Amino acid sequence: MKKSTYSTAARRGVTFAAVSIAGVALSASAANAAVPATAPASTWDSLAQCESGGNWATNTGNGYAGGLQFSASTWAAHGGTGSPANASRAQQIAVAEKVQASQGWGAWPACAAKLGLRGGAAAPQSAATAQRPAAIPVAAKAPARYTPKTAVPAPRHVAPVSVSGQTYTIRSGETLSTIAGKLNIAGGWHALADANTATISNPHLVFPGQVLQLPA
Repeated sequence: MKKSTYSTAARRGVTFAAVSIAGVALSASAANAAVPATAPASTWDSLAQCESGGNWATNTGNGYAGGLQFSASTWAAHGGTGSPANASRAQQIAVAEKVQASQGWGAWPACAAKLGLRGGAAAPQSAATAQRPAAIPVAAKAPARYTPKTAVPAPRHVAPVSVSGQTYTIRSGETLSTIAGKLNIAGGWHALADANTATISNPHLVFPGQVLQLPA
């Protein structure tokens, strides 16, 4: 009896140890699976193309610089040094990954929406992932917060402006202010912004390739 009891207890101990080891391995696998993948370099290149025309060294003087259009405070808060415009593409992507990890793709609202980037994970969500019941809606993860593109409030448009019928296509590195000065727009960038309320909601946020209606 004693020998049989000892053998049974030994077998139970071996079984318990095996279950414990399996549990640890399963926990480790789950932990590894929970780590989000980093967005590929091509995603950052596409985002830079939308934000700055792909010019990683741009500094237009509108408060944002670099290929991914960082504000100075966002750049510094996420480990950047000096000006984003003077940093290499790799350095800018490294800082952008930290911004994306803390703020999600909403840190680049217009271009992220244009490219289909959403959520807080480092890689874009697939359609199947976005439909999972456990997924947190983007709107629920976007409380009032500081982001590179919404830090500067847009001025109110107080009156409609007549347009001349002529148009102008925005080039890389241009702002409404530089365009208004270049074309000698009466009323400056305010008039140019008021003439394009249908396409520009924030005069401080314009993109290469946008077509502007010129005031009469």
